[in-house]
Parts: sequence; C-alpha cells; structure tokens
Amino acid sequence: MIQPSHKKHNRTINTILFLAVALTLFLAVTLLTDSCIKNITSPAQLEGFDFSSRIAMLNPSVFERYMDALYTPEDFAGGLTSPPTGWGARSDFTTYRLVLDLQEGMVYGLSGLSATHAMTIWVDGVILAEAGLPGDSIYTMTPRTSYFTTYFVAGAEATEIIVQRASFVLYHGGRLNPIYIGEQHLITAMHTLAHVRVATILGITLMAALLFLGIFLFFKNQLRFMWFSLVCLMIAIRTIGIDNRLVATLFPNLTWQLDYLIAYIITSGFIVFIVLYLDAMFQKKTNQFLLWGGIGILCAHAIFMMLTPPILYSQFNNHYNIFLVIFTAAIMVNMAQIVFKHRDMRRGESILVLIGCAANVGLGFGEAALRAATPTATVNFTQVGTMIFIFINTIALALYFRRAEKEAEAARTLAAANAALDSLNRMKAQYLANMSHEIKTPLAVILGDIQRIAWVLEKHGFENERISQSVSRSQNEVNRIARLTESAIKMSSLQEASEKMKPLDTGLLFTTSIEAYRSLMEKQGNALIVSIDEDLPQILGNTDEFIGVMSNLLTNANKHTKNGNISVEIKSDGEWIYTAVTDTGTGIPPELLPQIFERGVSGSDSTGMGLAISRQTIETHGGMINIESPVAWASSERSERPAVPGKGTRATFKIPAYKVENNKNGLVESDV
Repeated sequence: MIQPSHKKHNRTINTILFLAVALTLFLAVTLLTDSCIKNITSPAQLEGFDFSSRIAMLNPSVFERYMDALYTPEDFAGGLTSPPTGWGARSDFTTYRLVLDLQEGMVYGLSGLSATHAMTIWVDGVILAEAGLPGDSIYTMTPRTSYFTTYFVAGAEATEIIVQRASFVLYHGGRLNPIYIGEQHLITAMHTLAHVRVATILGITLMAALLFLGIFLFFKNQLRFMWFSLVCLMIAIRTIGIDNRLVATLFPNLTWQLDYLIAYIITSGFIVFIVLYLDAMFQKKTNQFLLWGGIGILCAHAIFMMLTPPILYSQFNNHYNIFLVIFTAAIMVNMAQIVFKHRDMRRGESILVLIGCAANVGLGFGEAALRAATPTATVNFTQVGTMIFIFINTIALALYFRRAEKEAEAARTLAAANAALDSLNRMKAQYLANMSHEIKTPLAVILGDIQRIAWVLEKHGFENERISQSVSRSQNEVNRIARLTESAIKMSSLQEASEKMKPLDTGLLFTTSIEAYRSLMEKQGNALIVSIDEDLPQILGNTDEFIGVMSNLLTNANKHTKNGNISVEIKSDGEWIYTAVTDTGTGIPPELLPQIFERGVSGSDSTGMGLAISRQTIETHGGMINIESPVAWASSERSERPAVPGKGTRATFKIPAYKVENNKNGLVESDV
C-alpha cells in the first residue's frame, strides 16, 4: 500500500530535526568544551607568554631534566645537584625543574595527569600535588595515578616548579605527562569544561546503553541491540577509567595495578563488543575466522594481563597495539566487501554503520599516529570519533528498527490472512462433511429403490433390454455420485492430513504398496517388474497418502493394460527419491494428456479425481509428478513379454529425502 505523501514529508522532517539535534549536541561536546591552550615545547616560547588569556601546556622538553635522581628544592638551593642531562636516554626515576617569571600576587593554577605512576610537585618549595611516593627502586616507591588541579600565588621572585617522578612498574618506564599552567580563572574554566565534557559523554553513552538494553529485553532475539548497549557501556567506563582517570577518585582504595588492568581490559572489551555488533548488523556475513580469531586473541591478551605483573605484560603493549591496528583494519575491509558484494547489505543502516566505524577507527588511528610522530601534540581525536560513532550508529539502529517493525507488521498481516484462510478451509471441510452426510442418505434410498425395482422385474420375468440398461445406468450414476462426494471430501482434507507427517522407511513403504497389487495384475495377465535401490533415504510424510498415490498409479496402469508389462523403478541420488511406473497399455489420448491432472478429467468411467489427488499429495510433500504417453517401453530380462513400441504410459514423480538437520520443506515431524 502506498503511503500518503504527508506521512513521508513528516518522516523526512522528523529525520532532519533528529540530525540537527544530534549535530548540535555533538558540536557542544567536541568544540564548546575546548579551552584556549598553547602547546609549549621549548623554554623560548614562554618568554612574554600571557598567562591571563591562554593556558600553557608544558611538555617535558620545556623542563631541565635530571636523570636517575630525586632532587628536592633544598638540593637545588644548596647546590647539591648534578648538571642537567639530555633527552635521549631512558630513566625510571627523574627530576624535572622549570623556572618561570610570573606576575607577583596573581593566583595561578597547575593541572595534569600523574600517569607516570608516582609523582610529587613542588612550587616555590611547597608540595602542591602528590600521587604516590617516588623512589629510586620498585621497593621504595608507591605507585598511584590520578588527575590533579592545584593553585598557588606567585611571589616576587621567579617561580620554581620541581617535579619528581618514578616508574618501575612498567617495562617502558613511562614519561612525564604535559602540565597545564595558567591564571586561576583559566585553569578553573578548563577544569569545569573537562567535567562538562565527561558528564556529557557519560550521560549520552549511559542513556544509549540503557535505551538499547531495554529494546533488547523487549526484542530478545535482536542481539545487535545488546551488543551496541555493551559498546556504549564500555565507552562510558573507558571515559571514566582511561580518558580521565576518575576510577581512583571514585574508588580511593583501588590499587594502581587493578586500575591500570581495568583500563586495558575495558579497551579489549570495547573492541570485542564492537565486532560482535558489526557481525550482527551485517547478518553474520562477516568472515567468521577473522571475527572469532581476533576475539580469541583479545580474550587471551586480557587473561595474560590478569595473570602476569605489569612489568611483564607491558613489554608487549606495542605488539598489542599493532595487532589492534591490523585487526580493526581487516574488519573494516571485510565490511566494505560485504556491502559491495551483497545487494541486501546496501541499506541505509549498513552504510551508516560503515561510515561510523570508519570515522571512529580513522580518528583513533590518526591520533595514535600523530602522538607517535609528535609526542608533544595536543589532540583528542578519540573522543570525537567516539561521539560520531554513537550518533551515527544510533541513527542506523533507528532505521533498522523502523524497517524491522514494517516487516513485522507485514508478517502480522500475512499471519492474519493465513488464519482467515485456515478458518475458511475448516468451514469448507465441515460443509463438505455435512453435505456428504446429507447426500448419502437419499443416495442410499435411491440405490435401494433401483435395486428393488431390478429385483421385482427379474422376479416377475419381465425382461426388457432397454429397461434393464436404464436400471443399470441409474445404478452406475448413483455410485458415481457417491464416489464424487467421497473424493471431494478427501481433496478438502488432504492439506490437514498432510500436517500429520513423520519419517518413513521409503523402501518398506513402497515395497508393501507394490506387492499388494501383484495378484490383481496377474489376474489381468500383466507381469509386474520391480526395481528398488537398497538403502533408500527416509521421506517425511503420511503413510496413507503415499499408499494412495501408488495405489492410484498402479490401478490406472493395471486397468489400461492387459497381458502386458508393468514396471516400477525407485532410485535415489541422496537428495531426491525418484519413482517411475511404466506400462504397455493403451496409453492416454494426446488431446487428454495436458489436462490429465485436472479434477474430473478421465479417459474412462472413473471420477477423474485420483490423479488430481495424487498431484496434490506429491506437491504438498515438496515433490513433482509427471505423466508421458505414449512411450516406448523396453522389455526387461525378468519378463519374456515383448515391448509394445509407441504405446503405454509412464508416470514419474520425485520427492525430497528427509534430513533432520535440513528440512527444506518446513514440514513438521509428528507421531501418527
């Protein structure tokens, strides 16, 4: 049914409004929460820097570096330090020092992430921030990771910033993360905007997780909603645990090792649920070896991390990151191949999923590559890619849900129509049964009267050939009406009877049916030749119906053949069972052959219902039936009777073999 144009226009307007709201929220999260930050990579850039209008992001290269030393402000004041060292070598514990000219009396702020696993910051000799306890060995340090934001008042002298850091718990040793410095109002604004961004991302992801989890619980067979819900949940936890290190704030008693482990396992879980979601959205057409192989490696890596200390598993982080790049790139290529190869995958939701994943993966790889090439770069492509992924896939799932709802509505309409047809069929069957019952009584009376008249005429010796023929013809017609009534009832109930099916022993079924006719054929002077393959596969069907088909074909062959040959051949190729009944009888007239399966069509005085019922039975069981006549019938070595070329009839039909694991016809197995 064609929808009215105004409904299409309303849907278009709603889609545009949804996209506008999503775009506005996206811009608010990714753009409006950025602060005015200047990336500082050398001390020269700090000369004349205006800390009242911009925040300086101090990279490690700005500081003086003292390797393998933990100096305090007193050490620098007393001249007890060695000269600064270069930046080429790796060090597990280091002291950093920076002297700044700041405006006296102004309040400044410092903010950063102590992801170096132990750090202490002094400003003008006063400790302003601590994360764990730096030491010169694994035994003297206490690791901890957290964000810090602190404030100080600049004095008359130059401001001295000293940072001690130590990291013995990771193989690569770690490095000093950038430290942000600016006037108090700028640092406070940056801190507030960061919280706004985190809260917005958390709100969006948790809302999406709950929404799609609720949809999954309502439609339990739609796993794509559950996987996307878990993806959103992983993004929310990742935002707390990795991007902002809020786990330590929320759970102050959590150990550093567990905090670090959770962060990496969440990343693995995020990727696992994404690929499962993609597999569901692309109807499991993804490369299953690639999919489950990658998931297996991710799970193995997570187990390896849980069973080994950080100093051991951190050795393989670079290899793990390379694997993630290859795996995600392979999944993306596989998705693109699916969309290109399968026409049914070129739907709007599939294209959107592909775009969202490409944006997320591309921006993530871009950030990783930029940070690897320029460690001092200040970029946040990952969060941007995450937001794009959530928004686009939310739209994709909405499109899928709308399409699925349309298909479900069509299925409900079809089911209602089928139910109405079933009701009509039952009414028809009941009507025919009632009609048969009502007709049988007057037919019995008429037939009894005719037989009585014939008996009276015979008793009184009244012989008249014309009257005798009329009486005989009347008896035949009454019997014919009775047979037509029974055939009509059988046709109406055939579909209902076909529902009572079970696996049948094909060889035994047909052998029993055929041998029952051998004596009748011999009385007619016909030779019965049977050839049945051994180990025929089973068929799914109704015993009485198949016996009825064989009975009808054998009866027809015997009726139209005298002193001839009747051959039955049954064979199978594993998928189908082929049956042929061939006779050397009179054959079927050419003008009658095209209509031979139609009801009421017959070449003799029969009702013409037998072949119609046989065809309906075979087709109900998923097969096909055909009749050829005349045919040249070859004689068999088992019979001395010669073939009659150009005469005879050959009836063939095939039915599918029954397989439990692949029931192609949708037939229901039942015990009859």
